[in-house]
Parts: sequence; C-alpha cells; structure tokens
Amino acid sequence: MIIDKLANSKKYENLHKDFKLVFDYLKNNNLSNMACGKHELRGNDVFFNLQEYETKQTQKLEAHKKYIDIQVVVSGKEYMGYTNIENTTVSEEYNTEKDVMFLKGNVDKLLADNTTFLIFFPEDAHMPALSIDNDSHVKKAIFKIMK
Repeated sequence: MIIDKLANSKKYENLHKDFKLVFDYLKNNNLSNMACGKHELRGNDVFFNLQEYETKQTQKLEAHKKYIDIQVVVSGKEYMGYTNIENTTVSEEYNTEKDVMFLKGNVDKLLADNTTFLIFFPEDAHMPALSIDNDSHVKKAIFKIMK
C-alpha cells in the first residue's frame, strides 16, 4: 500500500508498466468536470470508475486479485481503512467476475483528499469511503490496473 501526494507521483511511475499512464492522465485531465461512470484508458487493462457518494461511519473491507487500485479523491475528504490481507478473515468469498472479496479485520485509517493518491495492491485490504467527522459528499476516481 502506498499513500503520497499527487505532486510526488513521478517517484512511483516505474513500479508498474501502467502507473505512468495513470499519473499522466491525472496530470492532463480535469476529473472534476467528468461524468461519473467507467472511463477506459486501455480497454479492460487500465480504466477508472468515477463515483460520487456520501461517506459513512462503516463500510465493507475489500481486496482484489486481478487489479491494482489507484484511488484519487477529486473533491471532498474521506478516511480509507487499510490492513494487510494476512490480518483478515474472509466474510464473502472472492467473486471472479467483480474481482472482489470482502473481509473482516481491524484497519488503520488514512486520510485521503484531493492532494493525495493511494495505491492498493492485491495484498492490501482496504475500506473506502469512511467519514471523517460527519458523513460528507465525495467524488473519487478508482483506477484499475491489471496486475
């Protein structure tokens, strides 16, 4: 799991062959003006889902096997829960079609806002969309990169 400022994204471009594609896209496009939904950068290998929602006090803990997530808050703020998958137990078995399994476990909370990005690898269980104080509105891009 990686959390850092978007201004430092260049440091991470060589960690995966498609990270530079994602970070370049973020630098050259204004996501705040885009419609929510799925946006393809390169078919099903690299795409992102742009979502708007209200944060909550609790969410499901999830992990993926096929994709790496790069999550970027476009507007608003939220906590992201995080723990290594080894510290969890499965609550809902892996769904191959949706590339997600749900887990139970304790998480550390990380603050995400429009200046940060978070990278979640398959070993990183994460709990998105957690409220900071009160429920609040967030717009976020979740980039999916085939591992």
